[in-house]
Amino acid sequence: MVPRKRTRRYLEVDVEGNPAEGVVQSKYFKKEETVTVKHEPVSDYKDFVDEVDIEWIKSLDTQAFFDYIDDRTSEDPQRWLKPLDEDSLGLKPLEIAKLPKSFIPIYNRVRLMRAQLKTPVDKVGCALMPIFIAENCGLHKEQILPKNYRFQLLIAVMLSSQTKDEITAEAMLNIMRYCLNELHDPNGMTLESVLMMDESIIDEKIKSVGFHRRKATYIYKSVRMLRDNFDSDVPTNVNDMLSLPGVGPKMTYLALQRAWGKMDGICVDVHVDRLCKMWRWVDAKKCKTPDHTRKALQTWLPKCLWYEINTVLVGFGQVICMARGKRCDICLANDICNARDRKLLSKLQFEEDIDEAFWKLSKTTRGNFDEYILYLKKKLKSDKYPIKAEGP
Repeated sequence: MVPRKRTRRYLEVDVEGNPAEGVVQSKYFKKEETVTVKHEPVSDYKDFVDEVDIEWIKSLDTQAFFDYIDDRTSEDPQRWLKPLDEDSLGLKPLEIAKLPKSFIPIYNRVRLMRAQLKTPVDKVGCALMPIFIAENCGLHKEQILPKNYRFQLLIAVMLSSQTKDEITAEAMLNIMRYCLNELHDPNGMTLESVLMMDESIIDEKIKSVGFHRRKATYIYKSVRMLRDNFDSDVPTNVNDMLSLPGVGPKMTYLALQRAWGKMDGICVDVHVDRLCKMWRWVDAKKCKTPDHTRKALQTWLPKCLWYEINTVLVGFGQVICMARGKRCDICLANDICNARDRKLLSKLQFEEDIDEAFWKLSKTTRGNFDEYILYLKKKLKSDKYPIKAEGP
């Protein structure tokens, strides 16, 4: 008996649901067994475009340019000492309703800590990198031309991906010194001097950063695109910035903020992404990438915090709430944080344990904790341990 080949029936499934309702109805089942699946978006996201006068910014001299940028993207720690509330943020009732309940209490305490902590991002973060490398090469901030600052900022963000700030600074210094000493450019790292560098030389100077060969290629191609397509300056909008090889959303939004004062979006790196998910400010199931987190944050975070949240959370994530080895024992939010290490806190019941925690903190190799330790010791005179902060 010859076996008969089995045929398979294919049933067409209609997946075109009603877009307005976000529902998909399947015809695979009988009518009485109709299954509906709700498709929820990552967020109620919409694009933002912050209009600024680009030609006016290009016309500014060094002092006026930095005054403008510093005003738009202030990182003054004194501002972080003042607690935030709905009134100070100028929120309307509908905007208040969108805020996660834990946002203001936790964020206020993190800001208070950051005001007294000196972290790597405060010294060698991408925004301050051009100033740092200039000062280390005998130049002053007043000598940095705005166009060169913007260019160096872009190179810094391109190198920063999956690399510690300190390592990025080392690579930037290598390029700066090569441009000064070997190419004899009095301004150091400029578009014109980097155009003179072979890709192999760029790679040699940045070999300390992660994926240095790939980044050397990106830089080599990008500087030529800046020359040919963008009038030898950095792009002024999201699409043009993203057209550069190796430049992603995180780099784009930070570069636009510090180069042009444009708040087109939030710069979300691994620290911001991790902490926002940890505190449940965004839905971790829907936000699979940092860019998903950015879009979710932009639906409710007040725009006046779009720049500072990166600096505040990155510094906090670098030295207090690391991915491994969180320091809940000296965190001001350790009584309201949903992710606090209860086992660690339960061990710190005696004065000698607290002194040891402070001693370990003072020996850390990342950041400066002197001011923060003084603050904590002062609080311990009036508060019970674990430490609690003022404010909401």
